[in-house]
Amino acid sequence: MKRLYERINLKVLSFLFILPGASHATTIQSVIDKATNYLQGGLAKSLGVGAIVISGYLCIAKQKFPKEYFMMILVGLGLIFGATSLYSTVAG
Repeated sequence: MKRLYERINLKVLSFLFILPGASHATTIQSVIDKATNYLQGGLAKSLGVGAIVISGYLCIAKQKFPKEYFMMILVGLGLIFGATSLYSTVAG
């Protein structure tokens, strides 16, 4: 049992060292801002475009991917990448 606790503690510490921005944040607002910036960064946009291209090809050309799932991917990525402008429209 002691060995299990040591492994869990090691994993938690490793996680905190990997994400220093979240572990040393001063407020909840800064954690949310950093998560938003991470989700809307360049790598996320590249992966989003790749997901749209691959799922669109499978859905339209190969017809091996349900259209409902393709629409869920489009709406989900639209919400993630459009959240900032959507929030400014609603709140402003």
